[in-house]
Amino acid sequence: MNDRTKDAAMWIGAGSTLVILATVTLGWSVPNLRRHAQAATGERIEVAFLDSPSWMTPTDLAPIQDLVAREAGTSAYNREGLLRAQTALLASGWFDEVRQVRRVGSAALEVDATFADPIALVIDPDGEHLLDTHSRLLPRTYAPGTAPHLTRILGASLPRPKQPGQVWGGADLLAGVEMAKLVSAQRWRAQVSAVDVADFHTKQTLSLITTKQCRLIWGRAPGSEASAEVPAAQKLRYLDMLTNQYGRIDGAGPQSIDLSVDYVGSH
Repeated sequence: MNDRTKDAAMWIGAGSTLVILATVTLGWSVPNLRRHAQAATGERIEVAFLDSPSWMTPTDLAPIQDLVAREAGTSAYNREGLLRAQTALLASGWFDEVRQVRRVGSAALEVDATFADPIALVIDPDGEHLLDTHSRLLPRTYAPGTAPHLTRILGASLPRPKQPGQVWGGADLLAGVEMAKLVSAQRWRAQVSAVDVADFHTKQTLSLITTKQCRLIWGRAPGSEASAEVPAAQKLRYLDMLTNQYGRIDGAGPQSIDLSVDYVGSH
């Protein structure tokens, strides 16, 4: 064997040794990496939402975070768990859209989603039920007097849906939600206690109840006024005028004000 052949044999031998070492190392390291990529038994999985609204308190978020952690599991390689978590979030009723649930390290999850937008509370014998801007039931019911300050809707004709995320039906309730949206954009919104839809089916009429129990007869839902009825913009201007003059939309405190006619009457 000449010197060139000996050198080649040495390189081949060295290369084989490196391949064997690399194979052994890889065989050890992949399971080891997988073990390190899993949260330790009993370790809490941290869940963060990229766009959590200010009205969601830590107490509100906690059960949703627990739901994500439970469905996703601990393995960083378990894509099915992430899909389960995404499906569970959509079914919870809290979200308009859940774009992605992804892992951040071995013990953290990040959720890219859009929360539903609460707009009103619907009152029935079982409590005050949170509703979003699409008239969908949210998974939260409050005992009377414990809910945050949102416009209440009184007198809904249909019972609430059986599951969160479902639309609370009825033309009266849909009209009440449109009224609540309009109220929420006004500077005097805190003076409105409730929207009463009880007369909607018989008279197509909505009323606002102020915090001083004055009834403001609004008329038809905003944008659906009859030809002889005052448009919503004019009604709002009148309420702004009362606010400027008296500091309140119920003015000097009459028991009711009819906003639906050109000549505003109070009694």
